[in-house]
Amino acid sequence: MANDFLGQILGSVLGNAQSGQQNPMGGGLGGGLGDLLGGMLGGNRGSAESTASSGGGLGGGSSGLGNKGSALMLLLLPLAMQWVQRNGGIGAVLERFQNKGYSQQAASWVSTGPNEALAPQAVNDVIGMDELSRLSQQLGVSQEEVSSGMAQILPEMVNQLTPQGGVPDDGDDLLNQGMSMLEQFMNAGKPR
Repeated sequence: MANDFLGQILGSVLGNAQSGQQNPMGGGLGGGLGDLLGGMLGGNRGSAESTASSGGGLGGGSSGLGNKGSALMLLLLPLAMQWVQRNGGIGAVLERFQNKGYSQQAASWVSTGPNEALAPQAVNDVIGMDELSRLSQQLGVSQEEVSSGMAQILPEMVNQLTPQGGVPDDGDDLLNQGMSMLEQFMNAGKPR
């Protein structure tokens, strides 16, 4: 179950972090992240919405959440990145999945082949109900929606950070830079 919308966002954010682009508003942030997010948040029926709804999962398709799912995914993304940072980085999070019995799925996200899907129950097992409850309250959505969103975000995040089939030495640095850029982009539209 591919989520092209999520892959485009993460690929754009992390790709720009890797290339050293620091201004998320300049240069189109990855050749279109600004357009992608702007179209989705602005309510246009442009590429962002159609990409999101064709992707499955929270972006549309099987969940039936439509635009709400796309917005939730966008709001959940920085929280997922922060969770990875707080829990020791990509390597440590992969180890958590392995220790909880999800080695095969975690290995698929790192490999250059297709990603194995992650069930929301696996997110419950690895992240824990207390953390999911906190995220649920922070976002004002159900724990099930948070689990489902994290089940899509985490595999794609690992996939984007491991393009060569292994965890790079600078993977956590890229995650930190991508997180900073995403926060700048999201804060740029807020009134001061």
